[in-house]
Amino acid sequence: MKYFWAALILITFSHCANQTSPGGGPQDKKPPELVSSNPTNNQKNFTGKNIELVFDEYVKLKAPDEEVLISPSIGKEIKYTAKKNKVIISTKATWKENTTYSIAFRESIQDITESNPANNLRLAFSTGPTIDSLQINGRVTELFKEEAPDKITIALYSSDTFNIFKHTPTYFTRAGKTGKFSIQNLKPGGYYIYAFDDKNKNLIVESKSERFGFKKDKIEIPSKDSLRIELMKVDARPIKVTSFRSSEKVATLRLNKAVTRIKVNPYLRNDFIYYFGTKQDEVIFRNLKEEKSRDSIQLDITLTDSLDIQKDTSVYLKFNNSRMSKEKFSTSYGSLQFDQEQKSISQTIRFNKLLSSINYDSVFIQVDTTTFQPINNQHITFDTLNLTLHLSTTIEKALAATPPILVYGVGSFISIEQDSSKSKTETVRILKPDQVGSLAIKVETKEPYFFIELINRASKVVYKLNNIKEFTFKNLEPGDYKLRITIDPNNNHKWDIGNYIIRSEPERIILFKTFDGKTVTPVRANWEVGPLTIKF
Repeated sequence: MKYFWAALILITFSHCANQTSPGGGPQDKKPPELVSSNPTNNQKNFTGKNIELVFDEYVKLKAPDEEVLISPSIGKEIKYTAKKNKVIISTKATWKENTTYSIAFRESIQDITESNPANNLRLAFSTGPTIDSLQINGRVTELFKEEAPDKITIALYSSDTFNIFKHTPTYFTRAGKTGKFSIQNLKPGGYYIYAFDDKNKNLIVESKSERFGFKKDKIEIPSKDSLRIELMKVDARPIKVTSFRSSEKVATLRLNKAVTRIKVNPYLRNDFIYYFGTKQDEVIFRNLKEEKSRDSIQLDITLTDSLDIQKDTSVYLKFNNSRMSKEKFSTSYGSLQFDQEQKSISQTIRFNKLLSSINYDSVFIQVDTTTFQPINNQHITFDTLNLTLHLSTTIEKALAATPPILVYGVGSFISIEQDSSKSKTETVRILKPDQVGSLAIKVETKEPYFFIELINRASKVVYKLNNIKEFTFKNLEPGDYKLRITIDPNNNHKWDIGNYIIRSEPERIILFKTFDGKTVTPVRANWEVGPLTIKF
């Protein structure tokens, strides 16, 4: 019996020793407050090794390796310890002399009852006789997106010879959930600023997978200007050839990334033709001769990526006896577009094989039961490199009560391997005047060059205007629309992505917002919206 009571007493004391949050009572909404710290905030001439913070209640740590930001960086070998109401930061590295350090704890320190984080807890101290007190503020946005990007690293570099793909920054912070950021306790001087999605948490841009943005000009601190940095996702790796394989009819050049342009010299048109594969990281060379080539042909190739960075390389083209299984011929039809004002139709078609011919007798518009409008080579353009066909024509006859039909008969398109396309019909959707609406705009800007795109709910560009300050979009299908403005300094009527290497920023993009901050403008049937005043 005495063993039973001894065991019972042991279990009771064991439960009493566990640290638990008290049950019952009102919910604890009060965050932990800092009582003291060593060093104290803004302390100078700090010579200690560890940092200690004391709070008014017991605390715990949440992901300190991610949440605690020490700038300038002191390395990765940092240990964070929570013991009762204290947090201790110890590091194997030595704090640099005459340096101001800023520590942002974000949501890393929480109470043990309800996980309430300490509010806006920061600590700054100096290992020298002065403490740097300057700061820079701004906001990060993401191109083509409305919501603010989360957990983006903002980095300052003081050297002119830095490389964001190799070097860590002098100062850094992370933007909040709204995209706002502030880097504090800075020395006066000139800095280059970058923002990037530091997924690996190594303070280095990983060009293949991470978004990044930058300002091309050096920023002089102190500065009262609030900065805006736009993120983009670009594969900035150098172009590399990963393989070049040949068969009886085709040779395939594979690359480590997509390219936008390719130039081949010499281009022996009677011997072969080249085009992109299903993706633009693959170039196909097709043999146009009946017999296989006996001799190798040296091809000097210039490849250009989206950053306009070129790569010169050479390959030896020689078709051999190996055979490849024949790929099924496929066609991908884009949406059929109809312009109510011009009474014109247009459509883009993508193929997986090169075309050898088009049977124009099988392609036509059936205007009504008795009227047929032919399509000829003047209405069709073909992009050989991208295997893309674009059809555009105006309906010449008066429109009947029934909508016209665009007809692609059997065998309208014949591939280079003599495959035939299947039949397809597309009905032209025509809305009546009382089924459409209009949207008028008026532009106020000092920018000489820009273009405005009207975007529908499916994120498709419906109209594009170049350098036009007053316009009315007519015959709009009812729905929600957005207006996207691109500042176009070089007036080339397209958005330029920018180039980190030559320090060229991406062209600025603006989404029009209404007075209540909304980016969507509804257009209803038989409505006239606007004019909307667009200022930039």
